[in-house]
Amino acid sequence: MFLEIRDLVCKAGDFSLGPVDISLERGAYLALFGPSGSGKSLFLETIAGIRKSNRGYVTVDGMECTKLPPQKRPVAMLFQDYALFPHMKVSDNIAFSLRMKGKGREEQERRVMELSRYLSIEDLLERDPDSLSGGERQRVALARAIASEPRLLLLDEPLSALDQELREDASELLKKINLLGITIIHVTHNKAEIEGIATQTLNFPPPSQF
Repeated sequence: MFLEIRDLVCKAGDFSLGPVDISLERGAYLALFGPSGSGKSLFLETIAGIRKSNRGYVTVDGMECTKLPPQKRPVAMLFQDYALFPHMKVSDNIAFSLRMKGKGREEQERRVMELSRYLSIEDLLERDPDSLSGGERQRVALARAIASEPRLLLLDEPLSALDQELREDASELLKKINLLGITIIHVTHNKAEIEGIATQTLNFPPPSQF
């Protein structure tokens, strides 16, 4: 099994998430639904290592990740607001995770060009994030998320800021990324945006029902 989450409990203030148990095969696309306040984002942040779990374990591709810091996990996360660095041009945003992992400049440039061609953003590389449209920002954020070749990609409402036409294009883009062999967990409120993409679905109950 590619992803194993067992007896996972995570607390944030007075809120407690879990216990949660999930198993995913490699290349799966899990759509995660649930009402506001049910802990969907907290769940992703715990898998990514941004928050510490209070109980349970997370194993990704045979690697026990429960106590590893984010940079040591084969996991990337795309936030709802994309969280691009405004003081860095697009190419530097995409290369950021590669620099953090100590990759050389030549490898950074090769990977940035490879992804910019794949995601059709070659003409944006010298631009500042603040000058981009919503659809352009989303593509740049996706490029940054997969630059370090994560085995698991976590998406927190990645299409919510896009209009319907852009959302359809972005859904096709996510399908394309999934076909690279990257396993995906996608938090959304919109079931239409994952039609034909998701291989599995999971519904988080209201907080009081965990």
